[in-house]
Amino acid sequence: MTETHVELVRQAIPLWYANVAWAKELLVRAFGLAEAQEILAPPNRRFRTIPNTCWSVRPHGIGVDIFKAPDVGGIDFDFDKPDPDEWRLARFIQRQVNDGQLSYQTFRDLVEDDELLRQAVAAALHGA
Repeated sequence: MTETHVELVRQAIPLWYANVAWAKELLVRAFGLAEAQEILAPPNRRFRTIPNTCWSVRPHGIGVDIFKAPDVGGIDFDFDKPDPDEWRLARFIQRQVNDGQLSYQTFRDLVEDDELLRQAVAAALHGA
């Protein structure tokens, strides 16, 4: 792992926060919710497509997964965790590369090596 790998992950972190904000706004507007977390309430808590979009939503535990296709685009986050954890950030990077939002050429070393990605994410999140 090089400092370049860690820096690439650090550069993806603002995109993670932007996608969380986007996802919350999408849920509120698409389903007429007062707040995004209402997607976890029993009448809303089910897998479904988001009307008039290419997105699907799958509520889980205390969070939600929004995606175009399995492992493509979107974001998976928990409402009680304002910051990404290692697993979710690594998954987010892979999904954004698969969706073309992050450059495959730039992130290739990371997305083709799970251990390298795990190490770079851990270093980026924990300041190593």
